[in-house]
Amino acid sequence: MYTRQGFLTGFQYTMLTGFADAAGLRMGFSGVYAHRDCWQMLEDSLVDIVAVSLTDTVPAIHAGSVVFTMPFRGYAWAVRAGDCGLHCQLNRWLGLMVHSPEYADMEDRFFRSYDLEPYIETGTRTDCISPYDGIIKSQSRLLGWDWRLLAAVIFKESRFSVGARSRRGAVGLMQVMYSTATAYGISDLFSPQENVRAGTLHLRQIQQRYKNMGLDSANVVKFTLAAYNAGESRIEDCINFTLDQGRDFTDWETVAATIPLMAEQEYVEEADFLRHGRFRGRETVQYVRDVLSKYEEYRTVVEG
Repeated sequence: MYTRQGFLTGFQYTMLTGFADAAGLRMGFSGVYAHRDCWQMLEDSLVDIVAVSLTDTVPAIHAGSVVFTMPFRGYAWAVRAGDCGLHCQLNRWLGLMVHSPEYADMEDRFFRSYDLEPYIETGTRTDCISPYDGIIKSQSRLLGWDWRLLAAVIFKESRFSVGARSRRGAVGLMQVMYSTATAYGISDLFSPQENVRAGTLHLRQIQQRYKNMGLDSANVVKFTLAAYNAGESRIEDCINFTLDQGRDFTDWETVAATIPLMAEQEYVEEADFLRHGRFRGRETVQYVRDVLSKYEEYRTVVEG
């Protein structure tokens, strides 16, 4: 699939998973970011199906090697020209699926407008943030969080794109590393359910650390968000540095105001207890602000 942002990956993931389940197959998913990659992957049998827009052009070098399924909502699936059995199986399944109530519900969930600006402008409220609200509400209970706060984290991490991938290798809605997911027994990070579960379990582990420190509830959330972004040991450095400066290390705003000193070599040289050395920290401080700001926006217009 060629995609960068939004709900398209989620829609295609759900459709492909539906087909795989109906056919008794296992599905692996890969988001690719250049058209030439997906066609070559298909021809080389690295993937068996490519989800594409009907407006996409097959490169001439691959044009004779692929065939397309019936179209659905402006998209189609491409398979290798010689894979007649899979091609027929896909068309048979799509022919039934696109006329089903399940498909209608899926279209409504993924392609309705989730723009909150009209609600903000008119002062009205809605009960939806994304197609994954049901998953987010369920998983947020593990944290004891308002589901809208967890949704704000996901917005900041991926803007609700299941195909998102960072340069560091973090994947999916909550930008989870494979090593982190493995620690929680989770392997399919492109699955919205599994990805949010892995991210939430990791948040819960981080949160417990700050609860054990006796921080108040507001600071527990802020330190948890900071550690989710920068890593627990990096934030431990920030806490220890703030303590060394004689400031209140239990208050996130105080720690955030102290962090800029950690970018100064003269301060870091004297702080040999820092495991990770210098830390600019602007991204992490802004991350916490952005998540909480988005949460306040959600609280204003989205029903709890």
